[in-house]
This record gives sequence, C-alpha cells and structure tokens, in this order.
Amino acid sequence: MSQNQTNTNYPFEMKNQILFTIAFFLLLSVSNRTFAQSISFTWEDFVEQMADENDEEYSVDPELFEQLLEMHSHPLNINTISKEDLMVLPFLSERKADDIIAYVQSNGEMASLGELMFINSISKEDRDKLRLFITAEPVIVKEHVPSLDKLLKYASHEAVMRSDIPFYTKAGYRQYADSVLIESPNKVYLGNRFHHSFRYSLSSMNRIFAGVQMDKDAGEHGVDHWAWYAMVKNLGVVHRAIVGNYRISFGQGLAINTAAKFGKMMMLSQTGRMDAGISKHSSTAEYGFLSGGAATLRVGGVLVSAFASYRKGDGTYRNDSLGMSSLKTDGLHRTQLEASKKGNLGITNIGGNVHWGNGIMQASATIVATHLSVPLAPAHNTNSTLYRLYNAQGDDFAVASIAYGLRLKSIAFTGETALSNAEGFLNAETNTRDGRQTGWATLNTLRWQMNSSNALTIIGRMYGAKFVSLNGKAFGENSAVQNEQGIFVGWSSRWLRHMKIDTYADWFHFPWLKYQVSNKSYGMEGMAQAEYTPSNCVTLLMRYRIKTKERDYSYVINNDKLTQLRYKTNQNFKLQLNCAVAQQLSLRTQLTGVFTHFEEKDEKGFSIAENIRWQHQSSKTRLDFGIAYFDTDSYDARVYAYEPSLLYSFGFTSYYYQGIRATLLASVPIVKDSLFLTAKLGATHYLNKETIGTGLEQINANHREDLQVQLRWKM
Repeated sequence: MSQNQTNTNYPFEMKNQILFTIAFFLLLSVSNRTFAQSISFTWEDFVEQMADENDEEYSVDPELFEQLLEMHSHPLNINTISKEDLMVLPFLSERKADDIIAYVQSNGEMASLGELMFINSISKEDRDKLRLFITAEPVIVKEHVPSLDKLLKYASHEAVMRSDIPFYTKAGYRQYADSVLIESPNKVYLGNRFHHSFRYSLSSMNRIFAGVQMDKDAGEHGVDHWAWYAMVKNLGVVHRAIVGNYRISFGQGLAINTAAKFGKMMMLSQTGRMDAGISKHSSTAEYGFLSGGAATLRVGGVLVSAFASYRKGDGTYRNDSLGMSSLKTDGLHRTQLEASKKGNLGITNIGGNVHWGNGIMQASATIVATHLSVPLAPAHNTNSTLYRLYNAQGDDFAVASIAYGLRLKSIAFTGETALSNAEGFLNAETNTRDGRQTGWATLNTLRWQMNSSNALTIIGRMYGAKFVSLNGKAFGENSAVQNEQGIFVGWSSRWLRHMKIDTYADWFHFPWLKYQVSNKSYGMEGMAQAEYTPSNCVTLLMRYRIKTKERDYSYVINNDKLTQLRYKTNQNFKLQLNCAVAQQLSLRTQLTGVFTHFEEKDEKGFSIAENIRWQHQSSKTRLDFGIAYFDTDSYDARVYAYEPSLLYSFGFTSYYYQGIRATLLASVPIVKDSLFLTAKLGATHYLNKETIGTGLEQINANHREDLQVQLRWKM
C-alpha cells in the first residue's frame, strides 16, 4: 500500500450509518412493490440496461453508444426504415430486422407501433426498446428522390454545448517559476482545467445528414479538435455517400471496422451481421475514423462501395528518428511533449467492397490498402520488447477478405476470412525490409435458434500472430485482430416465465508473446446472468463472471531471478434490484463485489450503491440522486459501476480504495421539446487517502468535486 493510503482509522459508527442508509433504501424499494405502477421504458432505462450487462472492462463500444443516441434523438419512421438502420440496434438479430421489413412490405404502412405485436419474433422487451428509436408515421413524401425543397422543409436540427468545471486544482495547473519550467517544460499543462465541446447536426427524412463537432479537453490550449460530415442515403442508385469524417465496416471487421464493436454479452444476439457499411462520424472522438469520401451504389441486387481517406495522426518518434515507435490514440495534447506528437504523420486509406445477398445467402469481398507517411518501427530487440516482433512495421499495408453468410429456418452461419501483407520497415543500412510478413485470420459464427425461447451461439476465431490489420476491429479478447485463437459458446434462454438467462464460456489462446507474458499463453472467461421480472415495475438482476489469464510471475531462487507463467484470476458478482415505486419515482439498489487472485496475493473489493430517479412524464423534467460506498484493497480490485450522466457520455466509473461517491443530475426543459438544460454535480470523498492521483493529475486533497453542464437545443 502506498504512503498516500495511511488513514485507516475512519470511525466505525459512520460506516454503519452509511451502510444503514443504503440498506434502508433497499428495504424501501422492496416494501413499495405492492404500490408500484408500471412506467414507460425510457432512454435512461435502456442505457442502464446496457450498463448492467457490460462492465467497464467489457463495456459498450463508444461508437455504438453514439449511433444509438443519434437514432434515439432522431427516431426513424418504421415505414421507410432500412435493414441497415435496424441492424444498428444491438438487441435485434438479422432475422428480426428482416421480419420487420417484410411485414411493412407485405401489409403496407404501419398505423402505429402496436402492430409490432403481430410479428412473432418481436418480443415485448423488443417492442419497448424499439419505441425509443422508431416511430410509425405516414410517408409524407413518396417520391423516389425527394426534392431539395422538401428535404429542407422536413429537416431537424440539434445543437449541444457542454462544459466540465472541476472544483479542484491538479498538479499540472499549478504555478511554477520560469526557471523551473525551462528545465522541466512538461511539468504543466498548456491550457486551463476546463473541458468544452460543441456539436451540431442536421437530418431530414433519413435521407440527408450533416454535422460539425468541436472539442477542447481539459489541459489543452484552445479548440484542439474539430470535425464535420455531410451524408446522403437512398437517393436513386446512391445507397449511401459521404464526405468529411466517417466510419466504415465491412464483413465481420477483420479487414476494416472503424465503427462499433460488439462485446461478448451482445454477441449472444448479434450474429448474422455483415457489411454495416458507411456511417457518419458524429462524435468528438479524435481517433478511429476516416476522413475524405466514401460511397455505396446499388447496382441491381449488388452493393458496390469505394472509399478514400487521408488524415493526420499522432505518433511517437523513435530516438534515432528513423520511424515511429508507436501510434498515439488518446487524442490528448495537454503538455509540450503531447503536443509535439500531434499530427506528425499522414495516414492514407483506400479500398472497396462488393456485397451480394438474396435473403438466404450473402457474400462480400473487401480490400483495403494503407500508407503511412512515416514508417512504423517498434523496438523488439530485448527480452522485454520481444512481444512486439509481429507488431505492424513499415509504411505500406494491405488486407483482403471474403465474408459469407447462410441463413436457414433456425440456423444462421456467418464468417469472414482475411489475408494481410505488411511490407515491413526498410533498414537503410542493409537496404532490406525488417518485419515483412503475411498472415491470415478467420472469424466464424453459428447461431441455432432451437425454439422461440432458447438460442445457442458458437463463435470460433483464429487470428494469426503475423496478421496485420491497422483498421480491423472484431470480436475477441484482444483489442487488435492479431495473435489470438478462441472458441466462444453462449446460451440465451427465455424459457422460464418472467426469467431471462444468459450465459457463455470463452476459451482463448495467444500463440505469441504479449505484454508481461513471455511465452504462449491461455485463458478462459465464463459468465452467468439471470434477470427476474415478476412485474413491469420490479426487476432483479444477478450476475457472476470469472476470468483467468496467464501472465509472468517472477521469483528468486538462490539469487537467480526466474519467470514463469501463472494464472491471474478475477471474479466479480453483481446483485441489483430495480423498482418503480410510483408513476414518477424509481429506485435502483446495487451490490457489487470483486475478488482477484495471483499466486500468493489475494485482493477483494465491494461497493453498495443506491440511485433514486424522479421524472415527470409530460414535462420530461428529471432528477437523479446517487450515493455509493466502496471499499477495495487496491486499484487491481477496483469495482465498476454505472451512474446517470449527460447525453453523449456513457457514465461508467470505477471505485477503488475506500470512500463515498455522491452524484446529483438534473435535466430541465427550458422550452418544451426544444431547449433542455442538464447539469450533473459529482463528489468523491476518500476515507484512507490524503491525495488523489499521481504526477500532473495529482490532487492534494482526499476529496474531489466537479460540475458538468449541457445545453441542448432541438429545432
């Protein structure tokens, strides 16, 4: 334990008061079950449900969250919606999306979303969630290509401004003498401690879209990032076309996927997806997107896509200046050192895709070529860096893939196989290429819908250690599509009344070295979750997850330092009760625990939290109050939890050491259905620490408070 963790004599009586208060709310939520009334399923409920099913370590992809919020803010008409739009929704399988499209085509326009009841594959849970993203409206403009006047007439606009205001000062914002800064220029941040962002978007009839985003992170000097896009959909032969910043995904993501990635929990229902295609980059994220132009044309029953992109990227130069040791992807430019890495290489991507499908079978082919203006040359000449031997090297990369799918009555099979080629780093002394390599990868999924209540999912992947895909992002344990083999088996059941059961087991193997793993290694993850809903106003969720992976363990025998692989095991559990105690009032009580084991070291942690939400159904005024007590042995035993947050931010936080966290969020409509003000006040008080954070982020206090303010204008 560090020297900052010295005060362990916190009064026992106060701990008891905290635990008693939270336990009281738990009893209150149970005792009011009889008086509870059913309330409508809201966006906040949906976000919390996603959070319940995904811990931070297995969290929802930020790009997916952005897409979902965009769709919620601008609901699409089910009578004109496309299959690609429906497939963005993580709770819909391809079969369900096809059933919705087929119903509209066979029966004509839906008069209301109540007609979803007549689609057998769409459950009540699906219907509740769909109402957040779609509407049922008459098709006002029935021309195949609406005129520009009509597109502008039915356009909607949204502007969102946000500021984060901390009530503390970190070490990086303190004042130092000029002589100190001359000697240590990276001792301070270049800008002030406030974070600001702005975004504007326009959409019309699900045909045209445009937007601009600007962002300044805390510590940066001035607006550090801005982006824009303009996109059209379903205009004649033009299926989609975009200029500006965009994201793209073809196949299963092996060759290219700069859009959303589904986690293991979501893969229990998200099989059969292929070629999500082109989408706008509407977030303030500063990495992971393309910039230029892309288009998809519909030629008969075939979709033909092409894209080209050039943008500046951040990177760290090697000491010998012969190339980049690594790419910088956090988007932060707060110090002179961070600012020196901004935009110091150019990234060019070109490629295309051809997709064909007939409802039963589908196939697509993708090719992507990438050129870097400065070559990648990560060091791998020592024992501690040998794991980088097969990392991306050089300035030219190419990936080609074939994706395929087959769907019968109850069985769906999809997959993709890809081949990559990396030219390697040109050694000027020998005039040869170091790291030149060719590798392959394959990802295949089988889903068996055994009956209306049970489904089995099997996913196999083999990502070669020599496979290099700079733009790839696919299902797996690693963040990169490389050096991984595994088999995933999942089962989802709705067989028991009022009970939803999801479970999976994932076995994985890493054929080559990894960071802090000096040999080939193995691992396993298992999860079981049950959600019991006896009524519309009470839900009890129980989950257990275990994950174990090999890593280096060093020890000394006879003055010799030896290293062997040992399993590090993490176990966590969650027990959560949601209860609507009145039409406008709901409670959420959550108990979370973590246990870690690595050789002779065992650590544990837990948190207990209560959230109270009041929301007025007609005015949309909303108040959220949350309080949590946490106690963990160390940062390694940290506990993840969700807390309500502002729009366009996913409110995951982690608790570690010992303390109390309280939040108050208020959302008030200044002008009904048009202008909204949202503010969140958060406070964390540590009971066994005198300072918070380290380095430039250090706060010389055992507490921190901050305020987030957001103004949203819909026109």
